[in-house]
Amino acid sequence: MLEFRKLSIITATICSILFLVLLFVPEIIFSLFQIQEHESAFFISRRAAMLFLGIAVFSWFGRNALPSELRQAICIGLSISMFALAILGIYEFSRDFVGMGIGLAVVTELILALAYFRIWIINKNA
Repeated sequence: MLEFRKLSIITATICSILFLVLLFVPEIIFSLFQIQEHESAFFISRRAAMLFLGIAVFSWFGRNALPSELRQAICIGLSISMFALAILGIYEFSRDFVGMGIGLAVVTELILALAYFRIWIINKNA
């Protein structure tokens, strides 16, 4: 069972890596997900990189947060976002828009979603 601090560090690390990859070498993601390289994909990749940078920053700097309303908001917000990304990944795979590589993202997103949700539930009435 992951505690908030460790989960935040893991999230910050994953999001930092995604930021760097999506900004500088998005072809890795395009290849993994089996999507075509196109100027539109590069545009969206750079924008997504900035979102991952933001998540990395607040995960890293919030890693020592004590249970609070703000930490609960972070937990439920990240949980919902990760669940939604996993569902979207499964949907896009089911319509043959992406390849099997999306499975890595879906599994990671589900693990993070469940871990943040668990922390949110445990501290819900605290």
